Amino acid sequence: MIVEKFTATGNSFLVCDIIDKNLSDKEKSVFVIENANNRDGVIFVEKKNNQFFMDYFNKDGKRAAFCGNGARTFLYYLMKKGYVKEKLIKFNTYAGEVSGRLTDNGVMVKMPNPTDPKKITIDEFEGYLLTVGVPHFVIFVKDVETINVNKIGKNLREKLNSNINFVQVIDEKTLKIRTFERGVEAETLACGSGTTASAFVFNKTKHEKIEVKARGGILYVHFLKDGIYLEGGVENV
Repeated sequence: MIVEKFTATGNSFLVCDIIDKNLSDKEKSVFVIENANNRDGVIFVEKKNNQFFMDYFNKDGKRAAFCGNGARTFLYYLMKKGYVKEKLIKFNTYAGEVSGRLTDNGVMVKMPNPTDPKKITIDEFEGYLLTVGVPHFVIFVKDVETINVNKIGKNLREKLNSNINFVQVIDEKTLKIRTFERGVEAETLACGSGTTASAFVFNKTKHEKIEVKARGGILYVHFLKDGIYLEGGVENV
């Protein structure tokens, strides 16, 4: 099995190429638990029905339907290996088909359509519950640097069974974000679907592009006519 290491705006992944192999869910889970100690998750590169398929597991050994930065990494891997030559690339995930391309800023992918945000208050934190492939809770705060992300995030994650995003508004086109990720069970340097969820809730004035500053770098969320796209860098490390 070919295994390579990648980072995508701070998110760290193992990419396992199993196009010519058949691994059961149990075998995948065991591999992840034994090998993903210093990574946020593992991406399995497969082919199903003659189309490339991304199967994503968090470091806890459990499958997640989708991972935004994982999808960008998956697309980059397909291009790097020469598996695809087209400018617009399509592949499948458990959250549906994903399309994307290389850009001057790295890799851009079309994200799953967000569900309508539901405003709730829990433990005195007012926020928005929605799904972008996986569930997210978005909380707007004055200063993300003053938040104990691991402590508060862990508590809210257990009650809501979702990723928890703490978001600071810099200006009408710029956000700053910190995320407690479900499955990693800790703060990560970035979260693509969390970034998209947060920008979606925030973008009431309908700007075409929102810049989001994560601890691992900058991500861009594009609101285009055919959907919402996530853009940022990917590196093979």
